[in-house]
Amino acid sequence: MRRIIFLLISLFVLFIIFFDLKNGTIPVEEGPAVPANAFQTAEKKAYKKVTVKQGETVVSIVHTSKPLDEVIEDFEELNQGVKANEIRAGSTYKFPVYKR
Repeated sequence: MRRIIFLLISLFVLFIIFFDLKNGTIPVEEGPAVPANAFQTAEKKAYKKVTVKQGETVVSIVHTSKPLDEVIEDFEELNQGVKANEIRAGSTYKFPVYKR
């Protein structure tokens, strides 16, 4: 009797392993394949145009608690070819706007 129960349990375990390998147990959502970098380019960054006054910096205009590196990176991305530490008084630039 023990041999029959052991045989049935073994066959059941083998069937479960076979079914799992063949069909899988995690449901797959069918949808179009989208490259990971498409999500970053798809989202538009909010910005405001500001004419810089004497003594202002990128950080003093943006007023955020975001990390400084992120603010500078976003500023330079919005203003191609302009470094954050090279802004000029009297010039108009795009500054990132962050939700609070």
